[in-house]
Amino acid sequence: PNYNTCHLHNTMAQASNTIKKSLLVLGGNGYVGQNVLHAAIQSNLFSEVRAFNRSGAPKSPPPHLAESLSQVEFLTGDIFDNSAREDAIDGNYAVVSCIGAFGSNDFMKKICGDATIEAIETSKQKGVNKFGFVSSAQVYEGSAGLKIPPSMPMHGYFQGKYNAEQKLLEAYPDGHVILRPGFIYGRRNLGSVQLPLQLIGAPINIVGNHLGPISSLIQSVPFVGKEVSSMVPVESVGRSMIDSLKEEKGVILKAADIRNF
Repeated sequence: PNYNTCHLHNTMAQASNTIKKSLLVLGGNGYVGQNVLHAAIQSNLFSEVRAFNRSGAPKSPPPHLAESLSQVEFLTGDIFDNSAREDAIDGNYAVVSCIGAFGSNDFMKKICGDATIEAIETSKQKGVNKFGFVSSAQVYEGSAGLKIPPSMPMHGYFQGKYNAEQKLLEAYPDGHVILRPGFIYGRRNLGSVQLPLQLIGAPINIVGNHLGPISSLIQSVPFVGKEVSSMVPVESVGRSMIDSLKEEKGVILKAADIRNF
């Protein structure tokens, strides 16, 4: 009897640990999302790694990510579908939002902001412990990005990211991970073609950060300087997000911090 009771308790504890250590990545089939999933699989921190997005698993994943992505469970659904969102988020230890898109200001504010806000609220209701968000280098008080007039391109993008950050800080004061990268470069698939964005991003990153006075001059240019100095490799985005989920307190990483991973 004692053995059975002990065995039952151990089984229940293992089941509990399995549920608490699962990760869900929203927008996981995108460029950044795939690299976050890859970092999660490589880390061995999670018993289960899932992704939730409208189109399911990527049809042609980059060869260097394919093995990791084959170990991910891809859930198909719309983030604005309450039932689908709640089902996907329920039971996870951590949720990471890599949702983002470009278009009209209203569209970008909805996708880059409202979608993550909905996910944060649901995660809080479902008892999720940690919430990560890939934001933007232009999201900080007084930034050039947040000063863009509503009628100008990209206003919705930066305002949406800012709104989502504010909601996350409010809902998860000790459980947030916020990354603020600029241009994210690395190998990226566009259909069957692989775009070597690192061939563009890496040299610009060097010019923007490692050439002394020249870099300082570039960084002094409003908006452009911030973007150039905030370029990061996509692999570092994935690793920094996953590694920071282990922290006991809230974490906000700027580009220079992200590049350390």
